[in-house]
Amino acid sequence: MVIFSFYTCLRNQFVAIAEAKLRHCRKIICVMMSLLLVGCAIETRGIASPHEILQPWTEITGAQSGGSLGGIPVQINPASGSDYITLRRPTSISASGNDIYLIDAGLRRIFHYDPFQQTLTPFAPTLPVNVDMRIYVAPDKSVFVTDPAHQQVLHFNWDGSPLPSLVSQGNMAHPVAVVVDQFSGRVLVADGLFNRIIAFDNLGMTLAIFKPRQTLSVATMTSGPDGVYVLDRLARQVVVLGWNGAFLYAFAANELSQPGAIAVSRDNIVFISDDFDNTIKAYRHSTADNNFVIAGKIGSNPFNMDSFNGIAGLAIDDGQLYVADSLNSRVQIMSIDPRAP
Repeated sequence: MVIFSFYTCLRNQFVAIAEAKLRHCRKIICVMMSLLLVGCAIETRGIASPHEILQPWTEITGAQSGGSLGGIPVQINPASGSDYITLRRPTSISASGNDIYLIDAGLRRIFHYDPFQQTLTPFAPTLPVNVDMRIYVAPDKSVFVTDPAHQQVLHFNWDGSPLPSLVSQGNMAHPVAVVVDQFSGRVLVADGLFNRIIAFDNLGMTLAIFKPRQTLSVATMTSGPDGVYVLDRLARQVVVLGWNGAFLYAFAANELSQPGAIAVSRDNIVFISDDFDNTIKAYRHSTADNNFVIAGKIGSNPFNMDSFNGIAGLAIDDGQLYVADSLNSRVQIMSIDPRAP
């Protein structure tokens, strides 16, 4: 009986010790899980929340070669026989529907990207490409390419076949951007040397020359709901003009350090890259003070997936912002949420 009681007592002590160790282990596991969750939260902190105006969606770093466009066969790397194209230094981008065009100054080529087939097809493959060129796909699907070295704007059909170039002797010396008025068909070219805008008709004839008095420089431009949006790099502001060149309004004066590229959504949200800190700032109209105010900023954290290194170009189409992230050798695609506060 004494032996049984001693055995029972000893067993209870062992059980108590085992339960205590189990509880201790559970506490350790809980602490480790908590630390893991905190670590995950820290790692993802800074990635755009569901309520921010820009959300990282996907990226283009390369793709299979499309082989040919408009019946022109192309072989990218005959030495290796590889038909996969890896981007090196994208410097300009434009998009319209399923047609995405980009200039890669590293590869010295222009490409057409097909998002459905996920292919990169050389566009106008015999054209010598340099870092100063900019590309723009027009509403009629034709493609304009600025050629500052030769003081002209090249024009192509969708298949890369050439159309008459835009030239204006004495008026256009360094073209930096092109936009097309889809209602009148007029083509507007920004000149970065003379700081003016030249308007052409659809046959390439010079119609008018605008030199906005409200700008110190014409670095680049784009189109939007209110007309033509000119990025003034010296005054660090955006000047908005009507399609006839009339001044409408300006905003963001001295709020940008080194503005580089600009794009405008159909909801009149203006996206501007800042080369100083490799960020994109979003501006939208505020009815409170009847001015454009910063509605969001992305890219400031270099450890996040939405960081940038050398933003060379911006483009908007169908609710998406395309970013030529030049020194990261990729094109980032961001989803735009116009409902974000």
